[in-house]
Amino acid sequence: MCALPVSLKGNGEMPVPPALQATRNNLLSKLPASELDALLELSTHVQCDLRDVLSATGQTIKNVYFPLTGMISLVKELKDGTSLESMTVGCEGFAGLPLFHGVTSTITMSMCQIEGTFVRLPADSFKELLPRMPRLSLLLHRYSQFAHEVVAQTAACNSMHLIEQRCARWLLISSDAVGKTELGLTHDFLSQMLAVRRPGVTVAIGALEKSKLIVHRYGKISILDKKGLEAVACECYRTVKDREHELLS
Repeated sequence: MCALPVSLKGNGEMPVPPALQATRNNLLSKLPASELDALLELSTHVQCDLRDVLSATGQTIKNVYFPLTGMISLVKELKDGTSLESMTVGCEGFAGLPLFHGVTSTITMSMCQIEGTFVRLPADSFKELLPRMPRLSLLLHRYSQFAHEVVAQTAACNSMHLIEQRCARWLLISSDAVGKTELGLTHDFLSQMLAVRRPGVTVAIGALEKSKLIVHRYGKISILDKKGLEAVACECYRTVKDREHELLS
């Protein structure tokens, strides 16, 4: 579960979070105190809103992010304007893998998909700290492998599975990522992330709601029956969760 956000300052930034709150992020929770303290000393606790762009396609990555209560989407934008999500990053992970691999930009955009709080670390500070943080380096190597496998699984899922199955999978993954069953989502945004037309998403959401698995109000989707939703979802949800447990637990 992710931590609840604390009160914001007027500039949208918060004091560096206490170690206990920062460890709501799975990767940060596994750091020894010395590494966590060094990272938090150079970090800022920030609130990000829906559709905030954290890293633009092809531009220099300025910060890395450890989600606490929000979720980031890694999105590929095509020339015709189509956007397709390659993976999500919630409190299980980290946004900034290109920098970990010595690359300063990427062909994907990082965007806040579900508003919430994040630990933000400047890119220069991250690169400076990394050689002195063996545990973080090990964790990020494992997370990098997990991310690679998630992207591969997502590609297969988008090609082979029904919209209703994919929609159920996405809602489950998003709920796990932020530790909540109520998600701030619109049909338009969900259709972009699943790379399907809006009417298809509307039909899928309607079917899930008719089955009493979710309830939908404009801009909000609440999961009522998580086990039932998993039964509807394609195999990809359980495949990814099992691999996450194997690599990151």
